[in-house]
Amino acid sequence: MAAGINPIEEFKKDHATVRDILLGLIEDLKARNVEGALEKLITLDKLGGPHFRFEEETLYPMLKKFYGDDYYEYLLSAHDRVIRAAKRIAEVLGKGEISEEEAEELIRLIRRDILPHPIECEGLALLAEKLSKEELEEVARSIERARAEGLPLLEWADRVRERRV
Repeated sequence: MAAGINPIEEFKKDHATVRDILLGLIEDLKARNVEGALEKLITLDKLGGPHFRFEEETLYPMLKKFYGDDYYEYLLSAHDRVIRAAKRIAEVLGKGEISEEEAEELIRLIRRDILPHPIECEGLALLAEKLSKEELEEVARSIERARAEGLPLLEWADRVRERRV
């Protein structure tokens, strides 16, 4: 594989990392720890950009032969929801303080619009296992390219992604 990358393992590792950061973000919001929450959001932004990029540019189109157009559109709309939620979280946390009501709103947003995605997406690894060696190589190269470019999620969504939110 490209640079020793096993794309299925990387896919799963990213989802576990995101899960843990999101759970920590929820705890920071409960404690109204804006600084800790912002640090976690920045980490998610940096991880999410390359991850969403290789998913949308390479993995999802490859897997479409298994799950069809409707589920492909569902996955893209899930990314739309995550991007919108991340923008809202950044907007609220960017003020430097957070009310109890805002903390509750952001926690609901994370639980409803962000946390379900890595959980659902984890099942795609089952389909990715059915890709050919050549296809997995292409996914590995895509991961490598996206990580090398390193565009954070919100920047990628606004500057590069063809689909607008």
